[in-house]
Formats: sequence, structure tokens, C-alpha cells
Amino acid sequence: MSNNKNNYLSEQVQRTLKVIRVMAGNEVHGISPGDIARTAEISSSNVTRVLANLKEQQFVEELPWDKSKLRLAPALVQISNTVAMNLRQHQQQLQQDALNLGLLAI
Repeated sequence: MSNNKNNYLSEQVQRTLKVIRVMAGNEVHGISPGDIARTAEISSSNVTRVLANLKEQQFVEELPWDKSKLRLAPALVQISNTVAMNLRQHQQQLQQDALNLGLLAI
């Protein structure tokens, strides 16, 4: 019997996420597409395709001083900051709701 969960996985998306993970931590010195391919164990042509898509969405950028190397761009940080801010806001709202409900019980 096949696992239905795996029917929804996309090889292309999995490659993209693998590339992002490999690139994480290389924001200062960057990483070459060849090093990404070797580390992620993905073909160079697939890495080129993934990087083109990430660049298009401004998730990856070339180093200004070395165009042969890339790094994750601020867009990913902006997304994570937005998520963190929303979680904090909702946590504060839940805490306020709990406080208000506690006052009603008195």
C-alpha cells in the first residue's frame, strides 16, 4: 500500500527547499552554484533552474563583490519576521482574552 502523503510531494519543490537549506549560513561569503549542487546532491542543471526561480522571487542574490557566488536575500528574513510578529500579536491577544475571561469568573 502506498503512502498517500508522498503522493503530494514535488521533486522540484523538494530540490528548492534543499537549496535554501544549503545556502543558509553562507550570507557573508556566499556559495557557488557548483558547491550548492555538490552539497545538496542535485544536478547542476537543476540547481541553475532552482536558483533562477529563487532570484526571480528575490529570495537569492549575487554577492555584490563576487558575481560567481550567491546568498539568501533579505526577502526570506522579511517573511520570517512577519510570521514572528503575527505570532507575537496573536499570543498577546490570547493572553489578554485569558485575562478578560478570568475577570469574568470572579
